[in-house]
Amino acid sequence: MNSLSSKNRKKPYKIGDLVIEKAVTGSKRRIGEIVFIRGGSRQRMDLLQLSRHDLSPLSRNDLRGPRFFSLKEDQCKRLNLSRYQKKRTFELGDCIRHTQDGRIRFGRIIGFLHPDGLYTESYEKGYNGKDFLECVEISGKAGLPRKVNSEGHPKTFAVHSEKVKLCEILPMDHKGGIRIKDYWELRAGT
Repeated sequence: MNSLSSKNRKKPYKIGDLVIEKAVTGSKRRIGEIVFIRGGSRQRMDLLQLSRHDLSPLSRNDLRGPRFFSLKEDQCKRLNLSRYQKKRTFELGDCIRHTQDGRIRFGRIIGFLHPDGLYTESYEKGYNGKDFLECVEISGKAGLPRKVNSEGHPKTFAVHSEKVKLCEILPMDHKGGIRIKDYWELRAGT
């Protein structure tokens, strides 16, 4: 019995928490960050109003400072931040691992190629999911050196994002230069 009641008990709000106003009729729900909590039998919170699009603070109409509002504790709930977190996409300079038919290649993204050879908007707006990734093949060992072909030019390849995963890069330390995290485990565990 005690475990059920402790699970149902809400965690208390603290300064810095992001909350959203519960159902309000006739107007949009406001989002705010708690800046002050007034005690008592029913706690009242002062909130800094945030934009619903990017969670940036809103300013008053006279531009003399930020916009504040006040709510009772039972009139708000915690904000689910998953909607506001950007998903990680491919960017120029990212290190990737390409796996195909048991072969693993590591590369660094140098460009985006449209499948039909047209100009791609991935450079301006970020990766769109349709373009091919143009990469320079690298060795995953310390220093991440480029691989070169028999003529001395860097090896390049273009792949679609379905068979590619981002790699985490470790900084230079006492073991050597920058390198791919868990390189030998990735090599062995195709």
